[in-house]
Amino acid sequence: MSDNAFWIILQKLRAPLLVIITTYSIAILGMVLIPGMDDKGNVYHLTFFDAFYFVSYMASTIGFGEAPYTFTYAQRLWVTLCIYITVVGWFYGIGALVTAVTDKTLKFELMRNRFRKKVREIRDDFVIILGYTYVNLEIIKRFHATNMEVVLIDEDEEKISYFLLEETSQDVPVMVGNALLTETLQDAGILLPNCKAIVSLFKNEENNLRISILTRFLNPKVKVMAKSTYKDITTSILDTDIAKPINPFEIFATRVDIALESPHILVLENWIYGNSDLMDKAIFLPKGKYIVCGYGRFGKLLQSKFEKHNLESVFIDEKRIGSIDMIENKKFIRANADDKETLLNAGVKEAVGLIVGTQNDIDNLSIIITAKKLNPNIYLIARENTMQDISIFQSAKIDWLFMFEKILINKTSLALTYPLKNRFLKLILKKDEKWAKKVIRLLRVKINTNPIMVSLKINENDSYAIYNELLNGNNIPIEVLLRSLTNWRENNRVIPLLINRGSEEILVPKNIDLKIGDEILFACDEKAKDEIELIASNIYELYYAMYGEEKESPILKKLFG
Repeated sequence: MSDNAFWIILQKLRAPLLVIITTYSIAILGMVLIPGMDDKGNVYHLTFFDAFYFVSYMASTIGFGEAPYTFTYAQRLWVTLCIYITVVGWFYGIGALVTAVTDKTLKFELMRNRFRKKVREIRDDFVIILGYTYVNLEIIKRFHATNMEVVLIDEDEEKISYFLLEETSQDVPVMVGNALLTETLQDAGILLPNCKAIVSLFKNEENNLRISILTRFLNPKVKVMAKSTYKDITTSILDTDIAKPINPFEIFATRVDIALESPHILVLENWIYGNSDLMDKAIFLPKGKYIVCGYGRFGKLLQSKFEKHNLESVFIDEKRIGSIDMIENKKFIRANADDKETLLNAGVKEAVGLIVGTQNDIDNLSIIITAKKLNPNIYLIARENTMQDISIFQSAKIDWLFMFEKILINKTSLALTYPLKNRFLKLILKKDEKWAKKVIRLLRVKINTNPIMVSLKINENDSYAIYNELLNGNNIPIEVLLRSLTNWRENNRVIPLLINRGSEEILVPKNIDLKIGDEILFACDEKAKDEIELIASNIYELYYAMYGEEKESPILKKLFG
């Protein structure tokens, strides 16, 4: 109920209010019944109003005058008694009020009501973030950069307090609550039509599955971005049809696979994420033997990639690895990787690469130092578990540093804020090295080393001019959007990267007529970005881009003939 707080206050103050009412009633009744004497010596009785008036200010202060006439000794005796009765009643009432105000349940209900009100005041699309962590804070910052609204829930009150100290917390509705409860998700606005997604990146991945299932039943139109590194949980999340499992282990293992086959694809990927520009050096992994420190879920994925490329690999892990015989199988060594003899037994001197992926940053650094002493030329790939220590890893001169936290931040924010960019990224990951190098060269030459990416949808709101031309049966080639409004015979610095047309997706399209509903992704500079928007929405600019002449205004034609 929205008025839970009101009923809690009534419940907490019920007894004190009854005490105050009772003491007032007794005092007023006594003042009415006890006879007094006026200034002429006549007997009189106070009216109920006079008695109520007197008792009201008597109960709140000890210093007062006798009204309307000087009291008799009987009245004074009664007043003296009432002073103690009402003062005790007020003390009890004030104490109960303080207790009620500081009551945790009441505070929660008041906060909950404010939270609900703020959520329902959101008019734009918004995303529900579950849990205040470093990763989620960075995701919130990226959402704010694209003017996307955010709602935050965390079960820990202290974490919410820390978040409120962040500059990012402005205008973000926050609530202390258990996100695994249906009621909490409803308070967060999951049933509202402008709720577009939920970000669930709990360390306990069963919680992410629960959120996916709850969302499926509460509002199947809401997307769920859920962290999942276990096969069974991933399968169950996919079965909900609305949730997208994010496996940072699999994402990085895929990057290793791409680096072994099409390294320039990773240059494009980093540019899309905004991590670097197109001049970034491609990662060319050496071919040969690799040593991987840490097996588990991450190691198993790397093993499949090395087997795909017929590369020799050795895995070192202290824990038992399934039912594998650690002595007979030389691919697996059950030992502490931070040991010189262990690394030598694994063949570190002849290895071309070392991947350190344990969950302890200090252990990772120690292994790297030891390995570097044994083989100064070895290619180093290291996992960083906490982004705060990035300077320590950088000073270690690691060839490729990766962070699962950053993978989660990039993947989640791109999928929800730039879905067309995310779709383009998925498509290019399937392309080869030749294609990637060609596209990079094209972008560098035609635009610059760090083009911006903009999207355009052919509909009435975003592309009014083009939409109406297409509605009237006219053909408009995509090349019209590339033309300069200074000279229509010249093109701006812009390259179409993708057209998403229902189930059809066209990479780097050329000589294609636009259709209503098309979603187009461009790479361009700032000038081209502005002119694409003008051509798409302004009928006069579109006419010039199509025919090279100014469209005559019907108003001016009517005025001047």
